[in-house]
Amino acid sequence: MNISELQQTLAQVHSELADADSVDQDTRQLLTTLTNDIQRLLEKDDAPPAVEAETDGPLSKQVRSLMLQFESEHPKLTSALNQVADGLSNLGI
Repeated sequence: MNISELQQTLAQVHSELADADSVDQDTRQLLTTLTNDIQRLLEKDDAPPAVEAETDGPLSKQVRSLMLQFESEHPKLTSALNQVADGLSNLGI
């Protein structure tokens, strides 16, 4: 996944989050902050080059942790978060 695809997936996460009625306010804020942080990082001119997929950076680990919270209640959000985590991992973030 390249940076452009990851940015599109982040937009999908924002959309899914807006449609998810049963996400509590604290979790919603955490997800919003995390996705905004990722977006700002990707918009920097010095975005990191792609690296091996096995290298999980701190942000991809945070995203994967959040995914586990949503698996059963929010499958669409979980799918989008999984794509974000994979993209971050591929970029070494």
